[in-house]
Amino acid sequence: MRYSLFIRRSVSLFLFFISLMAAPTANASDKLDFTKADQLTYRLYQEKKWDSLIIIGKQALSQDIDYYYLRIRLGIAYFEKGRFIIAINHLSTALKFNTNDPVALEYLYYCYLNSNRQAEANHLISAMPHEMTTWLKIKTPLIQEIGVEGGATLTPTTSSKGKQNQGVKPIYSEQDRYGDSYYGHAGLTFNLWNKASLNIAYNYLNFSKTKSFAWSWIDDQLVSRANCTWGYYNHYRFDTLQLDTVFNYRIHQNEAFLEARIILPGRFRIIPSFHLLHVRYPDIQAHYRSQTVTDTLYYVTARDTAYTFPFQRSVYSLTQNDTSFYNYVAGITITKDFSVFTLGLSGSWSNLNGKNQVQTGLWLTYYPLGNLDLYGNTTITGFFQENESRILLNQAIGVKITPWLWGEGNLLYGNYTNANIYNGAVVFNNSDKINYRLGANLIFILSKHFRFSLTYQYYRKEYQQLYYITTNDPLSGEPVTIPQTKNYPYSTNTIIGGITWKP
Repeated sequence: MRYSLFIRRSVSLFLFFISLMAAPTANASDKLDFTKADQLTYRLYQEKKWDSLIIIGKQALSQDIDYYYLRIRLGIAYFEKGRFIIAINHLSTALKFNTNDPVALEYLYYCYLNSNRQAEANHLISAMPHEMTTWLKIKTPLIQEIGVEGGATLTPTTSSKGKQNQGVKPIYSEQDRYGDSYYGHAGLTFNLWNKASLNIAYNYLNFSKTKSFAWSWIDDQLVSRANCTWGYYNHYRFDTLQLDTVFNYRIHQNEAFLEARIILPGRFRIIPSFHLLHVRYPDIQAHYRSQTVTDTLYYVTARDTAYTFPFQRSVYSLTQNDTSFYNYVAGITITKDFSVFTLGLSGSWSNLNGKNQVQTGLWLTYYPLGNLDLYGNTTITGFFQENESRILLNQAIGVKITPWLWGEGNLLYGNYTNANIYNGAVVFNNSDKINYRLGANLIFILSKHFRFSLTYQYYRKEYQQLYYITTNDPLSGEPVTIPQTKNYPYSTNTIIGGITWKP
């Protein structure tokens, strides 16, 4: 089926280019006037020769010939070719010439639906006469969309033991590693009025984590006692012992997300959002103190006196306290449609993990074929956190595989830790460094009202180990304790499935 579809599209594309070369009126040297352009486009419209009509219509526009009938014919021609996004531009212009024209309104409405622009379609309903909406059997629904999804992230349990701190013996180390996690989402989008919609969503995430501690201390052991005429003296052995302690615990995260989409004149949209996150987990901390230990070195009988020597011993204790806190992300995006392009400017302000972040992004969505058969999105984001700044990249490409199946691929490149995407809808507030993410989506159109999605995501991350080593000061020669960190890469695999209902 896929090969036959490819052949049909290839033949259509070939015939289109043949028509471009063969049409005598397509020559840029031919001068059109209003009468000739109107007669040609009207005839081609009656004969349903859409490719030729598009050629003549574009030529007329390039020669500053622009009027209602030219735009409506071009809009219908692009609609019949399935290039709905380009048709939107011409039909919208036709309505500027003839406000509330029922033909332009009807075609424009279905162009919006076929371009997955439900908010714009709902807004257009308010401009239609009551008789028209009754005849078409359409109305603005209160509920625009309901969706649920859920999934799991699998983290390999391969141990890095034996690879850490090769050649050094830390006196203390700790690490906090993520394990498997689970995710659930429920969302509802409804129409506030004919120019605005509101999306309300709830997310629940459950992370498993393992916190490991290791430390060493000096253990003194009496090996032997030698008796003498004057008393006795002791022999000790001092061993460096190591203790490893592991705690398994879970992080529970509840999230609420609000996003409004408001349609403005001039094909602008403004999209404010707010994301509230509540995180709770048992906070496990190690506490250090130095303890002075005194041992008997020797004993003099005549004086009945024991002579001792002191040494320092490191003592660690662990405490566990339940903790919870709130994080937030506030965002805003402004978009503008330009024919087959949509340009967006976004910004967000957030407080995550005790730090403040600011993001500014510029993104471009494009539809090379003038419809949803092929589309892409490129986003460049500047991320700023205290004295740190990053450049983050996001690239997505989607293609229609069959009439009922779309495929998408995406890449997030850069350290997205404490960053957000999709106007704050997705927040990366975990503690590990994110190097990049690869993703693939399949969207199945099950019926007019239902669609199913299947998502796979591959993350490449790094967790950090903190450890202390003892070395000699290069100037004084005295032993000093130095904290150091080391990052270890790992991968995760995420599978998410979801279903969406539309009225």
